[in-house]
Amino acid sequence: MIQFTEVLGFSSVLPIIPFLGLSLGLNPFEIGLILSIFSICQLFASPITGKLSDRYGRKPLLLFSQTSTLIGFILLGFAGNVWILIAARLVDGLLGSNMTVTQAYISDVTNPKYRTKIFGYSSAVFGAGLIFGPVIGGLLLSINFAAPFFFAAGISLLSIILVFFLLPESLKRREDKLEFKFGDIIPIKETKYFFKSATIRGLVVVLFIYNFGFFLFINTFPLFAEMQINATPQQVSFYMAWIGVLRVIFQSILINPILKKLSENKTLVIGIFTMIFAMIFLIFATSYWIVYVPFFFLAFGTGVARPILTSKLTNTVNREETGSLLGVNNSLTSIGQIITPILGGIMLQFLPTQILPALSAVIFFLIIILWKWIMISPIKEIKSP
Repeated sequence: MIQFTEVLGFSSVLPIIPFLGLSLGLNPFEIGLILSIFSICQLFASPITGKLSDRYGRKPLLLFSQTSTLIGFILLGFAGNVWILIAARLVDGLLGSNMTVTQAYISDVTNPKYRTKIFGYSSAVFGAGLIFGPVIGGLLLSINFAAPFFFAAGISLLSIILVFFLLPESLKRREDKLEFKFGDIIPIKETKYFFKSATIRGLVVVLFIYNFGFFLFINTFPLFAEMQINATPQQVSFYMAWIGVLRVIFQSILINPILKKLSENKTLVIGIFTMIFAMIFLIFATSYWIVYVPFFFLAFGTGVARPILTSKLTNTVNREETGSLLGVNNSLTSIGQIITPILGGIMLQFLPTQILPALSAVIFFLIIILWKWIMISPIKEIKSP
């Protein structure tokens, strides 16, 4: 319930923030810079927050990060100038690492035997929040532009109350010392270790390319939609809800039957090709309703590709090394989320809008090339435990 309220809050405003930037007179490049602020802050804040929660407990850090998110949403609601917008993203990015502490809490209270299953439930809750959040945010826009931000603040306040009164502390044994290292933020040592394996190195690179192509498009999609098809903030929110609904349906109903009939490699290639098709379709999209069609294929492609790639990556190491390997992958993903809003903003500012989905299509096609000619031999050697 607490995680659902968290996701519901931020997903209700995420598609609207770029439009807030436009209303303040910013251009796409400037908006891209501001969007990257949150990811830059999270790159440093998430591991630090995790360390602090190991020392002082999950509940205090969860309350602190939720309060920071609440303040960030309130600032967005009152953002009458660019500096307040920047302050809002800084406060939430630097201090609001809610998901890091939430995942640690789940690990604390869950038997290792059932941890994967519980994280699966957590992912489902996350997906549900991504469906309802944009719908509610889009509907609230009919009141005024600030309404979704204050709704998100209200949801954050509700989450704080639930944590304070209902959530017990989960950490029974706390760390005696509080020590920060640069490696906690950028895991250089672990990256060098894992990159000695050609298989792991190749999979991490492919995952980075996949995330880069996806985030390049999705992070700047609100601006793309406004510039190419004159979409309103409300319409963009409904697009996000549509892709959320489809991903939940595909992941819960279609993927397992497909994997029973086809190999993972073939299913992955099909998923990537559907994403390429979606990007090519979007190059020529000129009306609001037509965009729902390529988003259908985009939802299928992302619903298939990411779980398969992540599964293949984790199957290359022992269970004890999974956390470290995912940490390396998450750090690279964070770097991609920093770069892509800026690159996307530059493209929309100085080039035709069609270049954005075209470049994403090229990036996705690069995955096919790597998978077929460079990666396919070592990947075949991976066996599930």
